[in-house]
Amino acid sequence: MMSQVQQVKEATDIIQVIGERIKLQRSGSSYKAPCPFHSEKTPSFFVSEELQRYRCFGCSETGDALDFLQKYEAMSFGEALEYLADQAGIQLAEFQKTKEDDLRERLLAILNLAKEYYHYLLTQHSIGEKARVYLQERKISHDSIELFQLGYATDAWDGLVKYLHYKKKYPLAEIEQAGLIIQGRGGKYYDRFRGRVMFPLKDHRGRVVGFSGRLMEKDAKEAKYINTPETMLYHKSQMLFGYKELLNEIKKAEEVIVVEGEFDVISSAQSHVNNIVAIKGSALTQEQVKLLARVARKVILCLDADDAGSKATKRAIEVVGDTDVELRVIDLSQLEGGQKDVDELARNQAKIWREVEKKTVSVYEFLLQLSLRHHDPTTPDGKREIMKEIGPVFIQIAHAVEHDFYVQKLAEILKVKKEIVLQDMQRIGAGKVFSKKPDKEEEKPAKITSRQQGLERYCFFLLFELDNLKDRVNELNGVVLETPGLENILQQFLKQIETGEQKNTKKPDIKKLTHGLADDLKQLVFDIIYAPEFSALKDNIEPKVEWDRSFQLLQQGSARSHIHALQQQISELDSKEPKTSTEEEKLSELLRKVAQLQKVLRVSKPDLQ
Repeated sequence: MMSQVQQVKEATDIIQVIGERIKLQRSGSSYKAPCPFHSEKTPSFFVSEELQRYRCFGCSETGDALDFLQKYEAMSFGEALEYLADQAGIQLAEFQKTKEDDLRERLLAILNLAKEYYHYLLTQHSIGEKARVYLQERKISHDSIELFQLGYATDAWDGLVKYLHYKKKYPLAEIEQAGLIIQGRGGKYYDRFRGRVMFPLKDHRGRVVGFSGRLMEKDAKEAKYINTPETMLYHKSQMLFGYKELLNEIKKAEEVIVVEGEFDVISSAQSHVNNIVAIKGSALTQEQVKLLARVARKVILCLDADDAGSKATKRAIEVVGDTDVELRVIDLSQLEGGQKDVDELARNQAKIWREVEKKTVSVYEFLLQLSLRHHDPTTPDGKREIMKEIGPVFIQIAHAVEHDFYVQKLAEILKVKKEIVLQDMQRIGAGKVFSKKPDKEEEKPAKITSRQQGLERYCFFLLFELDNLKDRVNELNGVVLETPGLENILQQFLKQIETGEQKNTKKPDIKKLTHGLADDLKQLVFDIIYAPEFSALKDNIEPKVEWDRSFQLLQQGSARSHIHALQQQISELDSKEPKTSTEEEKLSELLRKVAQLQKVLRVSKPDLQ
């Protein structure tokens, strides 16, 4: 019987699964899009409906619908399988979850209960009155409390411990793993969050994975905010407060404002600036950029205009890299009265905030103006400091026209020749490049290990461009193939032809030909059919002519390899004295094979021009 995993795969349409998450564009017999797993502007991510697989020819990410959900949605294998089974209406009976899957589910349940507990205390219990008054003073509406599921943690040391452990019967160790409680020196557990307004922190799928807690006292000696520590579920670098709640507004605007605090997001949403998220920490991360790039073409930073804000902005330029995302800045320090907090502005001057958020500047313009505020461009020291700060930034501008514009502008400000600015930038940026390098070595496309393997792949590519598949496959069947897996694929094709599954009179039906192949072999077929270096030739070649030339070269390469292997065997036998009659016969047979293969090599080489 077909395994349930295979049954789910057979019932899944990968085009629908991926198309619901990224915009796919028809490209011949496949679909393509900019890769969701690495930064690029020219689409190199292909999805095949026939093979039910995807491949990025830029970073080499590959797989089926299950793999995609695990990588794109950060699902475990079990979660992805359950999701697709539910979509297909298949009841899973034999799938066994891993211990990690079970633990993850229990931690999510614990965190969700904690959210409900905190929210109940804030909205319905008398003990939450203090927090309710505090939020009213900050003009946080009831609708916002419900939308963001705000809560309150009491001053008690063990309020949550009693609820989750003694009432709900969850083990203390698991509650600790969720980041909600801490074990003291004497072994006793106590609540991590006490006397704080609670903000549930959700992943991009809307699941509570952690919390941020804020003290209400202005003169408190403790930290104003504390967050869940890194856990199995919570990773600060991936968190965007408000992302799930305001996702539709962000998609509609196709741009997103990035701020630092939860109250910044909530107050902005109340003032009808709904395309906004808050980062955990002071700088945008690559994980957050990848998440935002799914739904927005423009990322707008609204951070403090101080040293920390400058560093965070420069870091954002690096993490955005050579993507299609436009990076801009809202500079609140230019408002009348000086720098204002987003929360304060949105609460007290909502109309001005709505106007200001539309007046963005280029990230390069912002950093240039920020540097000019701190250094005098008319003095030698000031010019030097400005170049030290701005040179490394401007050298990262990938677009030639934009790069030239800012270099020219900097030269005019410093009152020097453009060539001088370029020389200084080159000196400062020595060893750097304009385009962002891949973060991981594995993002580089895999290379074919030999010329012979390249010919093998090219001949297999041509198979799908030609009629009379049976003749071509039979020709290939007489060649020794070096590429791992190609022999298995070839035998599958022969089987399909012999059983009548594949008609000889028309071009190959890829879906039928590959039915029953292992996933890794299907992926090999995918990689050959959609290889950019081959696909680019389609409109400029005559497949029949290309086949004749390429197959002859393939035969010759195969013959050379075979002759080399036979000659090694001949050499070993030839050194034996005396030889047995069996060894003499074997030697004669090897020599005959070499002679036959040499006939192939004597055939005139095709014209490769």
